[in-house]
Amino acid sequence: MSKLHAISRGLLRGCIFPALSAGCFLDYAFSGAGASLGGRVAWLQRTALRHARWFNILIRVHGPVPAHGLIVANHISYLDIIGLSAGVRCAFVSKKEVSRWPLFGAYSQLGATIFVDRERRGAVASVADQMRGHLDASIPLVLFPEGTSTDGSHALPFRSSLLDPVVKLGCAVTPCGLRYSLDDGIVANDVAYWGEMALLPHLLRVVTKRSIRLDIHFGPPRTTDTDRKTLARELREEVCALAGLPAASPT
Repeated sequence: MSKLHAISRGLLRGCIFPALSAGCFLDYAFSGAGASLGGRVAWLQRTALRHARWFNILIRVHGPVPAHGLIVANHISYLDIIGLSAGVRCAFVSKKEVSRWPLFGAYSQLGATIFVDRERRGAVASVADQMRGHLDASIPLVLFPEGTSTDGSHALPFRSSLLDPVVKLGCAVTPCGLRYSLDDGIVANDVAYWGEMALLPHLLRVVTKRSIRLDIHFGPPRTTDTDRKTLARELREEVCALAGLPAASPT
């Protein structure tokens, strides 16, 4: 019976999804969101809240929500973006490949995401000016310094090159730990999007879940008055503590 209920949930959500997506794009077109950076970020938050309800993601925020500066978090799934956008008025720094994802790529482009071409030498450093534009507009920026997602059981070493623009800008940085849980599945298989997983099969599995809980833990903001390698190491330790993950780097 539980399997039948899961299939029914998936079918119902699947029927609703086209109207949900269309409503988000109509909102962008008719609200004038594209006229300003703040309007695009506000639209992304509205879109994330609608999708969180559709996925039935129950979001709980712990600690003071950052109103400016950079947010550095562990990365588990594309659901991280929905959860963080719903809980915080923010934009993202993301790898260029995300811009080509079906639907989510369009959301990210319209939502003022800054894309980094990690295959091009010097590309990370070149995004500093774009980041400054967001930060000067008091829009928090979210960065996932692992460079990729994991199964949620650990955090990969933070790539110091991704923090180079942060050190140059000298902005405040807030560590953030993401923790998922659910009753009818396993985080590593049913929430985390990592390794060689394909997007559509994973998405179809996610929509059958009764609910997904996401706890977002914010730590105190800190300065960046150190070199990028030290900053990467110290931030990873703080994020791991907030996310309840082991501090030792995986071998």
